[in-house]
Amino acid sequence: MKEKKSDKQRNFSIKFFSSIAILYTICILCMTGCRRAQPLRQDLPANERESYRIGLSLPTTQLIYRKAMKELVEAAYPGTQDDGGIEILIYDAGGSQKQQNQDILEMTDLGVDGIVLIPGTMEGCLSSVEYANTKGVPVITVDNRIRSSTSARAVSFVGADHYSMGKDAATLFLRLLEEQYPEKEIWNVIQLTGIPDTSGAIDRGQAIADTLSGNSRIRLLGSYDGEFTVINAKSVMEDCLVIFDEIDGVICQNDNMAEGCYLALKEADKDGSVIVVGIDGQKSTLEIMADGGIHGTVLQHPSMILDGIHHLCRYLDGNTLDENYIEPTDIIDKTNVKDYLEHDLTW
Repeated sequence: MKEKKSDKQRNFSIKFFSSIAILYTICILCMTGCRRAQPLRQDLPANERESYRIGLSLPTTQLIYRKAMKELVEAAYPGTQDDGGIEILIYDAGGSQKQQNQDILEMTDLGVDGIVLIPGTMEGCLSSVEYANTKGVPVITVDNRIRSSTSARAVSFVGADHYSMGKDAATLFLRLLEEQYPEKEIWNVIQLTGIPDTSGAIDRGQAIADTLSGNSRIRLLGSYDGEFTVINAKSVMEDCLVIFDEIDGVICQNDNMAEGCYLALKEADKDGSVIVVGIDGQKSTLEIMADGGIHGTVLQHPSMILDGIHHLCRYLDGNTLDENYIEPTDIIDKTNVKDYLEHDLTW
């Protein structure tokens, strides 16, 4: 009887510990499953994706670059939230910082899932971004940043490195001056700046100043606000041609202003003789470059707006974003401008 009792105990022990082992294995598998990365949005069938309503705040579409961004978004997101779609509500502030703030407040109150913001200025929209923050609406900035030393917060930034673009443009500018005027001891130049308090204008301007100040042959005749527009730049250049007897080059913080300078120089029969360099790489500027009226630019891609929407959706899907997503840029001069034109630029 004692042996039989021992066998029962032994069988019970085996069954008990086997059950424990099975339960432990199940727990491990469950824990492992919980730790597995979620599938990427693009890998899921459309009807299994989360649908989002995104607000897009543009400071203006009067600039060619901003207009190109809007058109890219309209082409890429024509649908609604049905079946995992993304609905984009596009707001154009028309160049008014006050209107952009109202736009951000409105889309927040409408209950959008997130906001893609191109700030008109670094500080002008801080209060409206803070409002979105308090309502739990994430904001991602594209192309321009907001002031970081404030309580307003963006989940990430998507855009080009404007300091690097300014440095590349200024370095190209110096090389072109050397090629055009190798015998001159001093190069008389002017700079046209963009909209004050935009991160693009600030960073590009600082890089241009840092690069040009390191060359003893540069004489900066002045820096003038062209507000990123063709009309204002043309007017400034016309005044400079009256004020200064000799101008060897003009470097502009965007291509619109480079085109404005070109028009003023052309009317004065000085196009081609004054080095003109811009930044952005818009198609109309490259066409003038191909004819020799403008000498160089640094290309950034308006498709960054689509990347901004993509990363915001990733954030809404539960992914952790990097602080910055830096977009690629390209230096363009007479040696490669035709190659870029042949590739059918999107803007």
